[in-house]
Amino acid sequence: MTLLIVFFVSYWLNNEVKKELEVSQKKITNNPDYFLKNFTSRQTNEKGEVNFSLEAELMNFYSYNDESTLKKPKFFKYENEKKVFDMAANSGVIFDKGEKIKMLGGVEMLRHETKDKKIMKLLSEEITILPNEDILLSDKKVKIIQEPNIEVDGIGLNYNKKQGIIKIIKDVKVQYVK
Repeated sequence: MTLLIVFFVSYWLNNEVKKELEVSQKKITNNPDYFLKNFTSRQTNEKGEVNFSLEAELMNFYSYNDESTLKKPKFFKYENEKKVFDMAANSGVIFDKGEKIKMLGGVEMLRHETKDKKIMKLLSEEITILPNEDILLSDKKVKIIQEPNIEVDGIGLNYNKKQGIIKIIKDVKVQYVK
């Protein structure tokens, strides 16, 4: 009799575990939980001035990994209500609760001219933006074109906007054309 009770309890537990596994597997799908077309998001400072904005043709949100994918994203950084730089890519991902934005495929950044600095272009296949820290990171090949006549190639990037420091990590080649 005891053996029969153990058998039925084991059978019941086995079925319950299988049901729970099926439910959890159904939650993980390739379908987004929601999507937005012509997505735009802005972050403002305490004065109501825009710090940065992020736009995309399409944003898909996936709750199972708390990430959003972006199609044709554009990122704009502002200071004193003026664009400091903008960046565009073929695709992107927002993760870590919006603290990181990864721009992917044909990434182009343009730092706008100021009274102290000329126009600068940054090209890569992947750049991670930490928007609240004003930092750009990459471990891929990068090219920096600084007007009027400097080109820098290398692998890896750490650009700290607040400190005004751009570091190329390795294999750095600089070309200066007169």
